[in-house]
Amino acid sequence: MARPDITVIRREISARKLRWQARALPVDFRPRALGYQPSTPEMNQAALANAQRLMLSRMPTIFAADSMRSPIFNTPAGSNPGISTRSQALSAPGNRPRRFDWRDRGVVGPVTDQEWCGSCVSFAVCGMIATMAAIEQGIAPPDLSEADSHFNSNHGPNCGGWNNNACLQEAKSRGIVGEADLGYRAAFDNPPFDLPGDDLWRAYTRTIADRDRKVWKIREITAWTGDARKTYIANVGPLVCGYTVYEDFDAYDGGVYSHATGGVRGGHAVMVIGYDDDDQCWICRNSWGTGFGGTADPDGTGAGYFKIAYGDSNIDNEAFYGCQGVIPPASNKWRGWWPVAGGVAAPDVSVYGTSRARDHLDVVVPGTDRGTYTAAWQPAFTDGWRGWWRIKGGVTAPASSITLLSRSANKLDAFCVGTDRGIYTAAWQPEFSDGWRGWWRVQGGVAAPNTSIHGVCRSADKLDIFCVGSDRGIYTAAWQAGDTSWRGWWRVQGGVAAPNTSVTAVSRRPDFLDIFCVGSDQRVYTAAWKPGDTSWRGWWPVAGGIAAPGTSVFGVSRGLDKLDIFCVGTDMQVYTAAWQAGDTAWRGWWPVGHFKAAPGTSVFAVSRSADRLDIFAVGEDGGVYSAAWAPGLSKWRGWWRILGGAAAPRTNVTAVVRAPDHLDIFCVGTDRRVYTAAWRP
Repeated sequence: MARPDITVIRREISARKLRWQARALPVDFRPRALGYQPSTPEMNQAALANAQRLMLSRMPTIFAADSMRSPIFNTPAGSNPGISTRSQALSAPGNRPRRFDWRDRGVVGPVTDQEWCGSCVSFAVCGMIATMAAIEQGIAPPDLSEADSHFNSNHGPNCGGWNNNACLQEAKSRGIVGEADLGYRAAFDNPPFDLPGDDLWRAYTRTIADRDRKVWKIREITAWTGDARKTYIANVGPLVCGYTVYEDFDAYDGGVYSHATGGVRGGHAVMVIGYDDDDQCWICRNSWGTGFGGTADPDGTGAGYFKIAYGDSNIDNEAFYGCQGVIPPASNKWRGWWPVAGGVAAPDVSVYGTSRARDHLDVVVPGTDRGTYTAAWQPAFTDGWRGWWRIKGGVTAPASSITLLSRSANKLDAFCVGTDRGIYTAAWQPEFSDGWRGWWRVQGGVAAPNTSIHGVCRSADKLDIFCVGSDRGIYTAAWQAGDTSWRGWWRVQGGVAAPNTSVTAVSRRPDFLDIFCVGSDQRVYTAAWKPGDTSWRGWWPVAGGIAAPGTSVFGVSRGLDKLDIFCVGTDMQVYTAAWQAGDTAWRGWWPVGHFKAAPGTSVFAVSRSADRLDIFAVGEDGGVYSAAWAPGLSKWRGWWRILGGAAAPRTNVTAVVRAPDHLDIFCVGTDRRVYTAAWRP
């Protein structure tokens, strides 16, 4: 490759009144390698369609102005979509400023250097994923292994080129470890060896111990064209793109680059971190080290960064690619998963527990014989969990779980749907020398198929339970100290529940009740009761929320008169809505990251201390995941994979707070054994 003639370049820049500067290159200059290849039309179409789905379902307000103009909505099948004219890229802005740069938010990691290997696609993609992790989770951008992305994947151990879509697909399916687990130089000889007759280095596949526990993954791959690219960058995150590198680009020394002179060197991929409509350019981070572009300039170029004019060097000929829903490595802050005393659960049931006193845990689950079983743990149990004890002769209906409440210190009440679909309860307290007592029938209540009983202790020794009746109406019964039997069942207004869902309850202050269910139209509804009310108030639809079939809504009170509820939407993503005293209506539904729940599962929530929320769900891969929110966070953090936990189909992960900021979670594993994991600060 001939060295760029600096005199010719500067003459052309001046003659054409271009807006960049060129510098003389060192005598020993060796051009960095290239390696970008366009994605196939089929790849682009799939990514564009996913962008359209997200635009309409999760970001309709942000992209409202772009949706009528973007080629995303009218690109013919089989074409290589993009924009080919400068005018399309410069049409009127939507929900975005005239200039945006993610460096201003402190989420872009250091400039990297691919050196003499055509791995630019992996460098651009790793940089984008790291930046999205910082944006989505409020963390420092992780340093991801370009070597793992490029050489250990289906790309193979070579320095040949790649395309953005294929690289992102590998990040989604197999993930990428951190640079500390496989450094870039470790993928080569020491020192690196040039291939015979080629300026590219020889690369190798390297093994990584315990790799599955160390990978970062992504959930969504999108492609964007037209003005939607700028709107996405300003509201969501950076993108990666490919463009043509000409010989004069190596001499870039700041300003807004436009091709001046020289032949084609090849295709190159970079991360697009911003744009500037006043300068009519994209703002990019290169992967040729901090020496590229000379020293840092006041306009933000140099030291590895550059600006390139809209439409120049074929930069707008292929859609820009994005990703969302970064999945961090499996959390090593959790301890477990431990099997709970050999317990094995019936199909399609979940494990529920409670803390009857500080650091005391009790769980219940239907066994393989559908009998009712319990196990217990406390710090004094040096041998671990104890149980499973059969609770009298209780037998549960198919696909119905047992729930457990502690109505005051060291007092337990369990509830289940029996084989006759009647509703039954049993009780335990230390003075019961004969163990559990019951099961007693709760009045004449009869439950719908595939539902469970849920309840709440609204103050000491006061219990309220709720069920979906055989007519799918919503019913409640109550008990308090001094009662010789349960009172109820009372119908709660005109509420009607969807098939295969349950009613859940929250007490947001002593003696106040709020209940939630998915209605027959799949909308989310709530009703409320407080002392002095002669009947329940509601059902009110909650902010237009619509839930997936076979899922229930769970809620939590993170403080006095504060409610947060969670559901799986029809797109299988997790959504939340909130209410607090003074609100005239519910606020939400906000998506909680980019996470898809497994079919037929629900999201479980707890508040481990004031105003802190932790939610748990089974992912579409069957893994157990968590997300968290605390005051001061602008968005939810997570989703984190919890160790290697995997749940049985159509079961939920549940949680208990046994002491402030101490969490214990429970699930039925794929082998139907009961497992637990624990977290503490």
